Amino acid sequence: SCRPGPQSLIAKMSKPVHNVNPADHGWTQTGSNEQSRVEFYQKGDVKMDYYPTTGTVKTSMNHPSQGPTQMFRRDLPNDSFQRVCEEPRTHTGQGYQRKPK
Repeated sequence: SCRPGPQSLIAKMSKPVHNVNPADHGWTQTGSNEQSRVEFYQKGDVKMDYYPTTGTVKTSMNHPSQGPTQMFRRDLPNDSFQRVCEEPRTHTGQGYQRKPK
């Protein structure tokens, strides 16, 4: 079994922005794309695309009042990324939302 986060292949290719491992917060790595340098995770009904070399995170979930939504957060500091890993619905004050078509 592969251990995501700092031990992942993508993280080994270049220095990761964060020292937080999503698996330590209940996330399961479901895949990755080395060319795009993205790792895919899932926790319950929430999906997360994580770009460890840039600190960008996209979460996809079913919002209680807005329906299916995607939240993009760029250049997240380490503490904000940890908060997202702990609670993906957290408001970091960084990012923008998009409703999938």
